[in-house]
Amino acid sequence: MEQKSLSRQVVGEWLVEYTVESSKGYEHHLDIIEAIGVKEVQINLFSQLRNRYPSEARIEVTILMLEIVQNNAEIDLFNTQEDYIP
Repeated sequence: MEQKSLSRQVVGEWLVEYTVESSKGYEHHLDIIEAIGVKEVQINLFSQLRNRYPSEARIEVTILMLEIVQNNAEIDLFNTQEDYIP
């Protein structure tokens, strides 16, 4: 009897920094996109761009950074016992 290995895919948060050139000029964006992998990040980003620029026939997009957000922050580095006073 052969067992199938079922690998569970986990949704992660991806940090995406990019610029957009449209008829309105240049815009700089920094987004967090939830996705399983890079392919899904690309699909979600395309969807967001279509919603943000619905009247544009053509836009030029340059990805500056694409990385998964790490959830291993060291809580000891943060002072959680005192209030923040600017």
